Amino acid sequence: MSHSSTLIRHSQPNLLPVVRRVIEQLNILFLDHFGLLGKSITEDIFKHWLHAGKTGPSGLRHYAYALSVQLDDPAERKDFIERAERLLLHLQSGYIS
Repeated sequence: MSHSSTLIRHSQPNLLPVVRRVIEQLNILFLDHFGLLGKSITEDIFKHWLHAGKTGPSGLRHYAYALSVQLDDPAERKDFIERAERLLLHLQSGYIS
């Protein structure tokens, strides 16, 4: 089990399982772009996202956006957003459960 999935489970046990899985997938996607140094960034953004309280499926777009603004390169940011949107569309259409 990765550290980020452990963090997610222990810090917010009432997140829906599907939300946890999407957060983990968004984190992996972000690290694909940012590199492993982005791990602490994902943890900080996750904490802020939890604190904001919009932790249902509709709040996942806010989480993806918060990650995207950490990417300085506009092309990287655009690619991340496109891939994150596809992930969220899969969630809405029921492919992720």
